[in-house]
Amino acid sequence: MAANAHPESDSGTRSWKIFLKNFIIPTSMPWLGDESNKGPTNDANTRNLILVAAALIAAVTFQAGVTPPGGVWQDDDKAGHVAGISIFSSRRVPYYFFLICNTLAFSSSTFLLLSLTFGYPFFLEVLVATFAMAGTYAAAIFCVTPYEPKWFRLISMVAAVPYILRGLVYYFSLGAKIKAKGGARRGVGPQGSEQKKITIHM
Repeated sequence: MAANAHPESDSGTRSWKIFLKNFIIPTSMPWLGDESNKGPTNDANTRNLILVAAALIAAVTFQAGVTPPGGVWQDDDKAGHVAGISIFSSRRVPYYFFLICNTLAFSSSTFLLLSLTFGYPFFLEVLVATFAMAGTYAAAIFCVTPYEPKWFRLISMVAAVPYILRGLVYYFSLGAKIKAKGGARRGVGPQGSEQKKITIHM
């Protein structure tokens, strides 16, 4: 019974490792010259599907940021609201929760657009358009949101999260590959150690 339990646990561990690898680690790093993972999971159809999904998410989140739910106040009022400020912002916690989630989705989708078009023709135009659209999104949010520096700083940090996370993934995955290549060259590992022992014994 105990002997049969180990293969099941090993297969479960392998399944989780495969899931995490496909979920977190990118299939390839084109800007680092990594083309080793070209195959069925990285073909043109998959890339096009992800591009369509990313473009759709970017469009929807951009529209939601420029025209927030409920619209904006049309005039000034002695009660406290100002023309051009989002009506939804009077409910502070739900409004900023909406802004944080919307900004995270917008930033993630624009990062996907840049990643999937890197190395292809007209990438420079895509890069300029994406950053211009991000600037328009930021300006629209600042125009319709009451000025509160701490919330603006939080939203700015949230916008940088997808870039930081993917940068960390690239950093550690690239470091692991370099370490593995260095170990293979030095003959480190079970096979290398066995070869050294055999040579010494002879």
